[in-house]
Amino acid sequence: MTLPPNFIIQMQSLLGDDTDSFLSAMNEPPSVSIKINRRKSNDPDICGYEGLKQVKWCKNGYYLPERPVFTLNPLLHAGVFYVQDASSMIYEAVTAQIAPMALDTGDPLRVLDLCAAPGGKTTSIINALPDGTTVVANEFVGTRATVLRENLMKWGYPDIIVTNSPTDRFAALGELFDIVAVDAPCSGEGMMRKEEIAVSQWGEGLQKQCASLQREILANAFAALKPGGFLIYSTCTFNRIENEENVNYLVEEFGMVPLNMDFPEEWQIGKGIDTPHPCLRFMPHITRGEGLFLCVLRKEGDYISARRNRGKSFAQLVSDQTKIIANGIPLTAAKGKDLIPTTESVLSCGYPKGSLPEAEVDEQTALSYLRHEAIHLDPEIPKGHVVVIYKGYPLGIVKNLGNRANNLYPAQWRIRMK
Repeated sequence: MTLPPNFIIQMQSLLGDDTDSFLSAMNEPPSVSIKINRRKSNDPDICGYEGLKQVKWCKNGYYLPERPVFTLNPLLHAGVFYVQDASSMIYEAVTAQIAPMALDTGDPLRVLDLCAAPGGKTTSIINALPDGTTVVANEFVGTRATVLRENLMKWGYPDIIVTNSPTDRFAALGELFDIVAVDAPCSGEGMMRKEEIAVSQWGEGLQKQCASLQREILANAFAALKPGGFLIYSTCTFNRIENEENVNYLVEEFGMVPLNMDFPEEWQIGKGIDTPHPCLRFMPHITRGEGLFLCVLRKEGDYISARRNRGKSFAQLVSDQTKIIANGIPLTAAKGKDLIPTTESVLSCGYPKGSLPEAEVDEQTALSYLRHEAIHLDPEIPKGHVVVIYKGYPLGIVKNLGNRANNLYPAQWRIRMK
């Protein structure tokens, strides 16, 4: 990989004597890691991969020795695990630390992930939260919001709202959320090992453009955050203008107070550069993972209890200003004059197993099902709606006619790889 010369000059200014180690690490292959959905399994071996090694800062995260073909593992589509860079899994540890402080208020938590697609950090947040927390996951770009919805439906957390709106719509809602996460659109320097486009698109103009957009999003996040609430700010880039300088902006402009996460030294997470504030830096020559910057800040002021809104539900309140594309897990869908159970309903962590007839299938049949192909079930399987099961985990629904089973897996979710 050939890095842009001006990028190397910037990194020399940023890292000094550590530059050579950094540049050497940037030419190493990226690590491969998965995260287990703790509400569906506590056994990483169920995924079928050998040589797993736990990520230090995530009890549900594991490194793999090499990258398999994840698409052809049915348990990925069952929401048992998620493919995610290890650095990003720090969101689970961060959320686990701040959620109890927010819960001291006595009300159920409301959490907003403002720039959520494709859903990796949202699922990490969910993994750390207690049941009953309402999580709103937002994505402004429509196509990315569709992917976000799919991934979160597969993850199966029932108290989820997925929205497709600009961030200022949440500012218009007022101070509703206990925790707001902003994994901001950025110049992507931390992804250069994994994505060639991050190298080709790099430039100082992009850095400045991203920093300006980030401040706009952060201002909206601040407006949506309750007094006493927590803001998690992160990027996947290295420069200070998008990182430490934006933390300074939050402190100076809004009076926010950065929090020291005080994670163990053995995690080998880097510190902020040229800043008095307790920031975290995942650097590839120090930490096993891609580049990531993160800081947690608290909004000053007295806590506001949950707002009462003339009988409106929280989702109705959110819908006043935003476009909701999923309000919880849809349990049924209209098919002609009938209501049929949905794939989303059986992928839910709250699905009561055994409430519908089930058919355990082998890997090839599971993949045929996920390709939206017709499948055949054993003759003893009853006719009607049947849950397709792989290794004990639901994949979706078929309508068993006896001689064949009509595939009701969402066509837009089907896998195309053979």
